[in-house]
Amino acid sequence: MKITKRYVGFFWLMIAPMILGSCGSTEDKKEIKEKVSTIQLDIQRLDQAIANSKNEQQIDSILLKHPEVLHAYFSVGANRSKELAKNLFALFQNPALRKFYEQSQQDVFFGGQVLEKELQTAFQEIKNEFPQAKIPKIRTVFTGFGAIGNFKTEHLVVSDSLIIIGLDYFMGKKGMYLPQNVYDYQLRRLEPRALVGQILLLYSGYFNKHMAENATMLSDMIWYGKSYAFAKKMAPALADSLLFGYTQKELTESDMFQQEIWEHFIDQSLLYKQDEFTKAKYLGERPKTVEIGPACPGSIGRWLGWKIIDAYQTNHPQERLAEVMAKPDANQLFQASGYRGKAKE
Repeated sequence: MKITKRYVGFFWLMIAPMILGSCGSTEDKKEIKEKVSTIQLDIQRLDQAIANSKNEQQIDSILLKHPEVLHAYFSVGANRSKELAKNLFALFQNPALRKFYEQSQQDVFFGGQVLEKELQTAFQEIKNEFPQAKIPKIRTVFTGFGAIGNFKTEHLVVSDSLIIIGLDYFMGKKGMYLPQNVYDYQLRRLEPRALVGQILLLYSGYFNKHMAENATMLSDMIWYGKSYAFAKKMAPALADSLLFGYTQKELTESDMFQQEIWEHFIDQSLLYKQDEFTKAKYLGERPKTVEIGPACPGSIGRWLGWKIIDAYQTNHPQERLAEVMAKPDANQLFQASGYRGKAKE
């Protein structure tokens, strides 16, 4: 698995882990709890600031105040800020783009502080579970899928210190325009209410201990499973259909036939396979896992990894999520989970 900090090709990959220290004395823990209860995210809606700018100079001033966005999102330095500002100003004079942007400001998309509240709640939970976690700055932008001349843009940048969101990429099926080269099954994870879940999946990599040298199918499955468990813990109201990108029918049938799915992995001796071609069939970005059946959704190995972790947490209720995330041995987690494919009754 490659290590990345960016949301590339509309599926998330492994992120380098963050090293966490001990929490200290009881008094220290009380102080941490007090800090956690008042945590405030540094969220700045640069999409709104740029859209409301009266001229190129105002946009240039905004960009220069946020060099981290110039570098991490647009991949340029301050020496090109004026050129970028000129292109962005021209972009927002386009009636079609302006209408698209105004749609993004509706409450059902990213208006009315909905996104801010969702992020605040999620990172509050992260701080509760991981008191020493760094809380990143969050910036939002809107570029019409990067239609700004020769400037390269990202969809979503996530690190332990900075998150930059291209809101236009997360407008979903109801958006006036859709990003290119995105299929219907991928769009479910690009819905507005799916955004926080996708951020959490990426951000989980800073807590998800992993034995990188153990390149087996099972190791990757468990890594994904822990990432899903992290996202579900931090955003419990998030629908599984938005987190996994499955339809409700696919979720129901996967759960109903998980014994058959599991038996396929066992019969084909998949758990300890290491070749990337085989792993991609079950973990990669695909509409269906046809090797199991024509109706089996893609990336079923990721979902199965979550079922294993879910079983582990059920059998070890005394362990906090932070402890589970810190366990690097996938085989040990699997054996201790007791999971053998049986659906919960």
